[in-house]
Amino acid sequence: MRPDRFAALYPSGLDRMRVAWEHVRMPGPPAEYALTRTEVEHPDPRQRFARRTIQEILCDGDRLALIDKASPHSLFDLMVSEISDPAKATPDAVEPTTGRVLWGTGLAFVRFVSDADVMRRFDLDGGELHLALNCDPNTHDRESVQAAKQFHLHLLYWPGAALKPLERAGRLGALADARLRRQAIDPLAFLGARLIYESLDGVDLGIPGARLALPDDRSTIRGERPLGCLIELPGWQVLADPAFEGLIRRLHLRLEALAADLLEVFTGQRSAPSPWHRHALRSTPQIASTLAALPFSAAVRAGLGNLSRVLRDLPASTARRLVRTDPARRMDLMTLNQPSYALNLHTPEANVPGATLQDAGILHLSIQPKLFSGIGGAGLLGLGGVPSVRILRGEGRASIESWYRRSRFQRDFAEFNQGLQDADPGIHFQPLKRFEGPRTGWA
Repeated sequence: MRPDRFAALYPSGLDRMRVAWEHVRMPGPPAEYALTRTEVEHPDPRQRFARRTIQEILCDGDRLALIDKASPHSLFDLMVSEISDPAKATPDAVEPTTGRVLWGTGLAFVRFVSDADVMRRFDLDGGELHLALNCDPNTHDRESVQAAKQFHLHLLYWPGAALKPLERAGRLGALADARLRRQAIDPLAFLGARLIYESLDGVDLGIPGARLALPDDRSTIRGERPLGCLIELPGWQVLADPAFEGLIRRLHLRLEALAADLLEVFTGQRSAPSPWHRHALRSTPQIASTLAALPFSAAVRAGLGNLSRVLRDLPASTARRLVRTDPARRMDLMTLNQPSYALNLHTPEANVPGATLQDAGILHLSIQPKLFSGIGGAGLLGLGGVPSVRILRGEGRASIESWYRRSRFQRDFAEFNQGLQDADPGIHFQPLKRFEGPRTGWA
């Protein structure tokens, strides 16, 4: 295995961390439901998502859609997405009402899978749930954690049976693929979490009972807490509080400002470069001098100094070659433009009758900064006590029967969600569609 020049950014003992990067495999849709060229290339998201749109929701000038994902992460998942053209890619770009509906839909999903009848009908016992949001508005060249730039939330549920393969999870140190290691454990996974923690320390989170947790690399490696900067929240019900939408909005603005500050430290520029370019790095002494003035701990400044010594300029000739090469090569050599992060909401308790997910007393909100990794928060997360699980998508084709079962779950959820949120006069649910088969889709 070739040495990783970013090794100094990782904590000692990381090779002992349990990982499962080949274990959870999700088939793609039936062949007739595969994406058409129009669905891949059309500039209008309403056209791209037309065959997969379960329901549209109008809210305060914005338009949300519940969408059956083209490449699902689980049999029981959906996406709720803003569908403007041009895209509104960030939490602060949409109206507060839109953000509240999006997070209210996430809470409805938690309550739906916690319902005893739903658990019985769809065999959901013993499962885990994630709500995942990716934000990477400025990377328009290489593969990104936010492939569709619309502001969207993944609603993800894995029944207990789907988590069984995680019992065979191994240790990071046993895996020799250096390129995969960097994609799955981003160079900013630990340093970035501490950097975000220090930038938020002392900030009023605006939610009673919310707590910013001190980074603890050893606990993360043991799987006792998620990767990233961790905020502990007092249960799923906080998603119904308008203050939660405000918190996500303020977190993004803080991350955006932090990203601009660091870009200026490293390159002298504050705005993202044009596609297929990256700003030239300042000299190491210049970076070191500017780092010394930053209001961060000595450990964080030292980590950023280590990062400055291992990053390399991207020559124009190399960038031209990367346009034509395979995605894995681009993702290995070309940074993401900042801010780039994955945000996950998860509670580690299993969903079982009598102790369902909606009853969890503590909810983890984790923020994972990304520098090279193009795997988003819906495809790389903690599951089944394993801190890093990669979901392999498009593994074969799902059967027609399983896809109809998936569509019944999705439509039942859409009805449930509308029943919870329809009383708000600022929200207008459009007619709910039906899955008419893989060729037609939702109509």
